[in-house]
Amino acid sequence: MSRGKRIGAETRSFASYGRSWLIVIRGPRGMAFDRFLVRRTGFSLVSLQYALAGRFPYNPTLLLTTVGRRSGQLRDAALPYVPHGPDLVVVGSKGGGPKDPAWVVNARHHDLCWIVLRRQTIAVRARVTDGERDPELFAHVVAQKPNVGRYAERAAGFGRQIPLVVLSAVSGEPLT
Repeated sequence: MSRGKRIGAETRSFASYGRSWLIVIRGPRGMAFDRFLVRRTGFSLVSLQYALAGRFPYNPTLLLTTVGRRSGQLRDAALPYVPHGPDLVVVGSKGGGPKDPAWVVNARHHDLCWIVLRRQTIAVRARVTDGERDPELFAHVVAQKPNVGRYAERAAGFGRQIPLVVLSAVSGEPLT
């Protein structure tokens, strides 16, 4: 088995608190189906199955569209979010794995993004930070999503800080 597949399986087991048998929607087709659901209904089955596995409440989910750093193509990711004042925060945890998710790399390169929130498309600006640079924001996120602290500890073992991405509406209107 390749190292990438092993890390993926270990990360899935870690993120599901050892109950990876609950994670039935996965892979490219499962993720595409989940993005479709979030775009149409605002509900994510993937977020639900991880919440059930970790015995946490379901977090509302948005669909983030970024511009690919190298390809220039639009890329979608369904992500749970945490409200923070007029903005929303999404966490680039990738289960505490060794690399940042591709959507974080794209958001660092192109800060103009779009979200689908409550079935409405909204232009946003993404500001990428981490808990070390913004400890108050990190504490706020961990208070809402306790598993993020656990992911940060695991990521630190790989020498990585968990990025927090603050999404602010381009129009200046509050997102919450």
